[in-house]
Amino acid sequence: MAALNILLIDDDGGDGKLMLRLLKQHHPDARISEADSGESALGFAGSPADIIFLDHLLPDGTGLDLITRLKEAWPQAVLFMTTGHGDEEIAKSVILAGASDYIPKSALSAEALKRMIANGLKVADMRWRIQEQQNELRLFSDVLVHDIRAPLRAIKFLSDQIQEEYEEGDLEEVSRQFDLMKKSVNKTSELIERLASHINPHSDGRAERVSVDSLFDSLRAVLAQDLAESGARIDWQSGGLSVLCFPPDIVQLLQNLISNAIKYSGGGIPEISVTAEPAQSGVMISVADNGIGVPPEYREKIFEPFKRLQRGSEQPGTGLGLATCAKIAKRHKGLIWCDPQTKTGTTIRFTISLDPLPARETA
Repeated sequence: MAALNILLIDDDGGDGKLMLRLLKQHHPDARISEADSGESALGFAGSPADIIFLDHLLPDGTGLDLITRLKEAWPQAVLFMTTGHGDEEIAKSVILAGASDYIPKSALSAEALKRMIANGLKVADMRWRIQEQQNELRLFSDVLVHDIRAPLRAIKFLSDQIQEEYEEGDLEEVSRQFDLMKKSVNKTSELIERLASHINPHSDGRAERVSVDSLFDSLRAVLAQDLAESGARIDWQSGGLSVLCFPPDIVQLLQNLISNAIKYSGGGIPEISVTAEPAQSGVMISVADNGIGVPPEYREKIFEPFKRLQRGSEQPGTGLGLATCAKIAKRHKGLIWCDPQTKTGTTIRFTISLDPLPARETA
């Protein structure tokens, strides 16, 4: 398990030291940040926080008043309230406001904190999974209604046309209409496959430590036909690293990025660089190309489901490839982004952060 990022908000120095000592007993590798007020706590916004311990009474207000702002800054964090007042009404208000649990300071112990954190993380993970599934089902229904309607209408129209042309004996036109129908069927099939892949990327199995070279070898096999047909040239730089990951997912992620680099090459020969380098708690992999590039205003939107570049709209696809990449990166506790410093072409980077240890070179 990766080291936890804990934000401790308490204006009492003695209580803060006690919390630190108790937390370190069962989470010695935890990265703990301390704040003595609500405003100083919000100053950590942008830094990771898995767990937040919030004192009920602070110099600039109550912890209850602060919960909403903390949840906005760290929507996935598990939040616990601590107080010297064991008031049941406070406990109810805290839970209703979005905290996961409540504990009087008189009941603090290393075991109690360990139990709270373990239960809180399980509940938070379950809540986020349910929310993600609800969002995916909503998106799935939207695209079924919108995107599948057009190719199905085309198939119905073409079947009527084929019947008419067949009855008139125009077999040449029948053949042409069949070709058009196959394209509509292929488009529908591609959409369904993309949806299935996006909604349920590989969810079975355990993370494995593998060499980045082995991931690249799998990619070469998967992309062999695409590389041959496009004439794309790829420079592979593994750095001799190994990484803890779900290999099929990472191969799929890289396949999506490289396929996009080939698809949006702008008519030239695709020149692609795939580079791995050490990053905090894992590896960062970059895919850089010499294609049409991504305008600055689209660099965040392209990772949303069904979002596509206006100028790439003539290319086949559903707009799910990069959204699936984002899901896979998230599953690996990593991030994915389009490098804003790239002047020509596109560079997309993602991190794999399942490992509490830095990436290692392979023998």
